[in-house]
Amino acid sequence: MDYNITRFSQEQLHKLQHDVQMYATYTNGLPQSHSEVYMKKGWLLAFLYSYDSLLWGRWDYWMDIVGKGTIQGSGPIPQIDWSSKGQAGVTQTLKMFEQCLDHPESTIYTFAEWLLWSLNTHEIKELTISKELNEHYYRKFDLFQVLDHPFDYLSEALMNETGKGYHSGLGYYPTPLSLTQLMATLTYGGKNAEDYKKQTAYDPCVGCGALLLPASNYYLRAYAQDISLIATQLCKIQFLFYAPWFACPANVKGFDEESEPIKLSISPDLQGEGQFAFNFEELMEEINQNDKSYV
Repeated sequence: MDYNITRFSQEQLHKLQHDVQMYATYTNGLPQSHSEVYMKKGWLLAFLYSYDSLLWGRWDYWMDIVGKGTIQGSGPIPQIDWSSKGQAGVTQTLKMFEQCLDHPESTIYTFAEWLLWSLNTHEIKELTISKELNEHYYRKFDLFQVLDHPFDYLSEALMNETGKGYHSGLGYYPTPLSLTQLMATLTYGGKNAEDYKKQTAYDPCVGCGALLLPASNYYLRAYAQDISLIATQLCKIQFLFYAPWFACPANVKGFDEESEPIKLSISPDLQGEGQFAFNFEELMEEINQNDKSYV
C-alpha cells in the first residue's frame, strides 16, 4: 500500500511517532506481537488518536471541547472530505476489508468483536476468537487506510457478508454514502454552522451510520437506533473512526436545552428483541473512572 508519506513534513512524521508512543502509555501499551492483543484491550486507540491528529484533527477537537466542558468558542467542526466509491484509495481499502474477512473462521461478528476489543469498548469483556483468527486480523487490518480514505466501509462489509450462505435472506441494503452526503449538503449546507452545532440529529434506522457520518460535519450530537445488533456495533466502530462526538459524548454545555445527550451503546435489556438503541453511558463511566484511557 502506497501511503504517499511525501505529503507530510518531517515534523509531522516525527510528531506522529511521538504521539503513538505517548498515547500507548495511556491505553494499555502496544502489543509487541499478535499474541499480546488478548492482553492489550484498547491497543488500537493509540493509532486512532495519532492518525486522526495527522489527518483530520477530530479527536483533538472533541477532547478539547470535553476538557473545556462547553462547545462555546470551539470553532468550526473539522470537516471530513468523504471519499467516493471507485476512487483508488477506497478500492484498495475495500480490498483490505475483504482480506480481513477472507479466513475460514472469520465472520462479520468475529471481526466486529476484534475491532470492539481493540478500540476498548465496554461490550467486549474478553476476546474469544482463536489465536489464528486474531493473528489474521492483526496482520491484515490497516487503520491508516481507513482514516486516510474515509468511507462507509462497514456498511459495504455487512452488505457483502449478509449476502452469503445462511445470511443471504437478511438483505442488508445500506443507503450509498454519495446519496447521504448529498442529503447532508442539501439539508445543512449554506446555513449557520454554529446553530447546527447546538442541535441534535436523529436517525431511527441508523444501520452502520451512513446518514450520520456526513452529518458529523454539521452536528456534535445525535440519537440513533436500529433493529440489527451487528449494524449498531459496526456503527459504533465507524463513529470511533470518524465521529468521536457521536461515539464518546460527554457532559458538555452549549447544546440546545431541549436536546438530550446521545446514547450510543447497546442497552442490555434490549438485546432480546425489537430495536437496539445506542447508549454510551457505560463507556463514559469507564472513561470518567480512568481518564488515562481517553486522552
